[in-house]
Amino acid sequence: MKPSAITTFILTSLISSASIADSYDANNKTTSDDEWQFLLVFPMIWMPSISGTAGDTDGRTNIDIPFSNIVSNLNFGIMGDFYAQKNRWLFGFRTNYLHIKSDTSATYTPKLPIFPEISANVDVDATMSLNDFFGGYEVTNGLVLLTGVRHTYSSFNVGININSSPITPIESTEHQFDWLVGLKYAHYFNQDWGLSLTVDTNIAGDNDVNRGLNLAGIYRLSELNNIWFGYRYLNLKNESVPTTVDVTQQGPMVGWAFSF
Repeated sequence: MKPSAITTFILTSLISSASIADSYDANNKTTSDDEWQFLLVFPMIWMPSISGTAGDTDGRTNIDIPFSNIVSNLNFGIMGDFYAQKNRWLFGFRTNYLHIKSDTSATYTPKLPIFPEISANVDVDATMSLNDFFGGYEVTNGLVLLTGVRHTYSSFNVGININSSPITPIESTEHQFDWLVGLKYAHYFNQDWGLSLTVDTNIAGDNDVNRGLNLAGIYRLSELNNIWFGYRYLNLKNESVPTTVDVTQQGPMVGWAFSF
């Protein structure tokens, strides 16, 4: 197993297949079940806070990017999804690319004046990409079984300076794969409003933990246009390698979906 893909997940994956599949149901009630239904989701926005640790046997470094700082730390990002559904079968692909930079500093002043101040600076530079290929089957009304493969790419560098003296940085560039399974349950209150809950986790692959939870509300703007909004939680963890990573990201999400 390799650790860096977990960092990829620091900012990745933005919307669950649950809320997407739900949008199909709300917008295509007059469409025959034998016809393919398609959904293009773009643009998408997810604004998570990011917290966790990365390190090796010599020590671990905290990674902390609060929700209030995510915009200023985002250098570049692009996200999009595409879905196809027929009868009870759902297939999809979703992708995102993010480049994040974060620079934090702290100073410790000892109580005894004979000791000098200790200043530390942690600089995080991460490029991350997530690509999901998945399928799902509706086993009963509103309940869908999901499975798929998640490919993660990450290139990150964590630089540390103590009293302006750099120490060995934590850096890595990797491709990793995980096999995911999950459940989605959806309920519609009327023709315009819906709610869905999705959970997923890895059962095999390069990471020890790769799990998520999505709670999404869906509102139909017109026959072809929808808006969805909600909250997403993601956690990746790898403790079985020399350089370990444990990262959690959670925050609100919102996006536009066009069905045809």
